[in-house]
Amino acid sequence: MLRSLKALALFWTVFGSYGLAWLLGRVLPERLYDQLLRRAHVKNARRLAEGFMRLRGVFIKMGQVLSVLGTFLPRAYSQALEKLQDQVPPRPFPELEGRLQAALGDAPLERFRSFDREPLAAASLAQVHRAVTQDGRAVAVKVLYPGIERLIQRDLAVLRSVTPMLKWFFPIARFERVVDQLEAMLAHETDYSHEQANMERLRALFADRSDVVVPTLLEELCGPGVLCMSFEEGIKISDVKALRAAGIEPKQVGKLLVECFGRMLFDHRLFHADPHPGNFLVRPGPTLIILDYGAVEEVTAPLAEGMKLVVLGAMTRDDLQVLRGLETMGFVAEGGDKELLIRVGKEYLSVLQGVRIEDFSKVDRDTIEQLSGFQQTRGQLREIMKSVEYPQGYFYVERTLALLFGLVARLAPKQGLPGLILPYAAKAFARDMAAASAPPSAVEPSPQGP
Repeated sequence: MLRSLKALALFWTVFGSYGLAWLLGRVLPERLYDQLLRRAHVKNARRLAEGFMRLRGVFIKMGQVLSVLGTFLPRAYSQALEKLQDQVPPRPFPELEGRLQAALGDAPLERFRSFDREPLAAASLAQVHRAVTQDGRAVAVKVLYPGIERLIQRDLAVLRSVTPMLKWFFPIARFERVVDQLEAMLAHETDYSHEQANMERLRALFADRSDVVVPTLLEELCGPGVLCMSFEEGIKISDVKALRAAGIEPKQVGKLLVECFGRMLFDHRLFHADPHPGNFLVRPGPTLIILDYGAVEEVTAPLAEGMKLVVLGAMTRDDLQVLRGLETMGFVAEGGDKELLIRVGKEYLSVLQGVRIEDFSKVDRDTIEQLSGFQQTRGQLREIMKSVEYPQGYFYVERTLALLFGLVARLAPKQGLPGLILPYAAKAFARDMAAASAPPSAVEPSPQGP
């Protein structure tokens, strides 16, 4: 109860800060109001980041999500909340022993030859420990924090209670889908049977590739809230200096990563929705090791078709094609002002085509402002948001693309995600078009067989 009150106090302090700024804005000159608002953004972003870190659990996850889903948030928020991606403090080992006992029996550590009490990594919902099995195999043991399921429900109730106020700030149709999809993602990430199924699914998907490694599960050492898999050595994917020292070309790693996501998305309408640097290791080859499978999601048919149209429109520089793709994805709200969206969209795409990025890992403030569409939405943002709907399933897609964009920028700064994904997408589209135009006998086996 005290935790919920602290969370509510945090949110209402932020709301109150903006309410005061809005009142002052009615009497201040526009220039002074803009300065006041910028200071409020920086102060409230820092306030949220520090508050989420204290509250932990779902709020750290919420902060991680907000740091990359900044479509309508000021830049200050993504900057302040970025530290929540890596800086998650671990929990003392005694807090985890109850979870291990429930999953593996009264003396869970006796199931292992050794078990490191200090974690290898800690996240918002679980932490990972290194261990050695009785037969000498090195393993990674992922342990869900005890009581996290109950905390999730309480924290989600807090978020739902402040959703009406958030909708006032961001009057986007179906805005509540953000919380709905966060809840669904958390349910998947705390269900380790779901994660086990995802591992086997991706193992089959990449079975023909020796350069993609899915850890091996030890099912006899898994249980509710405990996942045991082979321990995989490698270099953290974002450690470009270490990659080069090991003779691994970062650009080739970026290309391999994009190929994996391209196969998932374009060929199977499936994707790993948490391409955080901590979830990937690299070995010489390069070989990519995928570590976390809690957030593997399917793409809805409208999103998949719409994204194809958007990418195709970007490749052919057809702004109407891009806008049709966005409408197919479900961005246009019922009764929304399509003419306004088309006009703003064309202005934005025109500006975007003129943006030249020499190094995606060093994007300056002016380029960020151009990419954000700030000038195109200035003075009409609320009207635009009223015409926009938050599409079903887009939560996962936006999170994936935002994280992937940043990760690929580190590995291949000259090409970035656009430069690496477009050739793959072009091949996928050509293959789809060839299959669609081919006679049935050319794409389907004969009923009689050979």
